[in-house]
Amino acid sequence: MGFSQGFYFGSSISHSEADYGSDIILSGGATLDDQESGYKIFGGYRANSLLSIEGHYADFGELVLVMPNGASITQGALSSTNATGVTSSTRLEPTSLGLSAILTAPFETVQPYLKVGIHQWDTSRVVGTGSATIFATEIDGTDVLRGVGFDIPVTDLFSTRLEYEVYDFDDDKLTLLNWGVFIKF
Repeated sequence: MGFSQGFYFGSSISHSEADYGSDIILSGGATLDDQESGYKIFGGYRANSLLSIEGHYADFGELVLVMPNGASITQGALSSTNATGVTSSTRLEPTSLGLSAILTAPFETVQPYLKVGIHQWDTSRVVGTGSATIFATEIDGTDVLRGVGFDIPVTDLFSTRLEYEVYDFDDDKLTLLNWGVFIKF
């Protein structure tokens, strides 16, 4: 069941968490939900027992900041206070489309690997009060991703995967802990 050269396709469920590079201080009842469930679809080509090239689409879920009137958020030297008179919310919906090289240790039953690549990311941001949207923006960029994981062949055609990845989003990072399955062709 070990190595098989060829194409593969799979999907995974994931837990994402944001890392903003410095501590965030919330006051006045502000809340930040920066952990979410998401998913990833991936496919690639395993060229030999050591090297694969893989593409992916990842949806990190929705990150939400809620600030009642008078609440504030501070990150490093930057601070923002809600003085609108109503509760405001900011929703971020980050996604990623990328390409990675994977270096695998070709063991028979468990195949650990290292991953490095680039990804084109997009973050939709919606700011609102109550049910009204005040404005919506999209920010995008290209950054590095890296990860570690292992594949476990179940049959000659079917494997399962557990992986931990870190995606750069400018100065911020999003991490994904994924569990998924894939089919080899």
